[in-house]
Amino acid sequence: MKRKKCEKCAVKCLYIILLFDLRNMSTEYLNNKFLENVIRRFQQSKQEKIRYQLIMEDVKSSTEIREQYNKEPSHDLKFYTTKLNTAASDFDVSQKELATAFYTLSEHLVLYAKDIIVDSDDAIQEGVMICFEKIDRFNPEKGKAFNYMTTCILNHYRQIYRTTKNYKLLKERYRDFMVSRQENVFIRNGKEKINY
Repeated sequence: MKRKKCEKCAVKCLYIILLFDLRNMSTEYLNNKFLENVIRRFQQSKQEKIRYQLIMEDVKSSTEIREQYNKEPSHDLKFYTTKLNTAASDFDVSQKELATAFYTLSEHLVLYAKDIIVDSDDAIQEGVMICFEKIDRFNPEKGKAFNYMTTCILNHYRQIYRTTKNYKLLKERYRDFMVSRQENVFIRNGKEKINY
């Protein structure tokens, strides 16, 4: 009993230390090794969570079938439930750490790419979301996490800029088309104006 309490206290202390480091990190640039470790933990915990969810579904279905035939369950449901809960909590903790790290990275990249970004808050949120979309493709053996995520975010910002620019050009062309079609008369703010 004492050992379990000590382990829980140690886990809580480690979590508090990590949060303290993350708060300090938010004002500085990202440490690549820290980011790679967090990504690795996130990927492992995500795989474990999915694995135990599938095992739980299988155990529940086999337990229901065995109950129909009045047989004892072959697997310990409580054991897999605790494993699933620990995997889910590890996944949540690593996801929060990653969100903080990606937020910091996106903040700094918004400052770098301020000439192509219209709304910085939306750009930061887009950066965090694109990192979570691309995180499954990251392989730490092939490259550095900082470079990979920076490239993903900057390419996404460029794509948003191109899309917005093309949309504005399309609206201008359509307006010009409508002006030429209406015999040089167009309406702006409810008033007819003649275009010379």
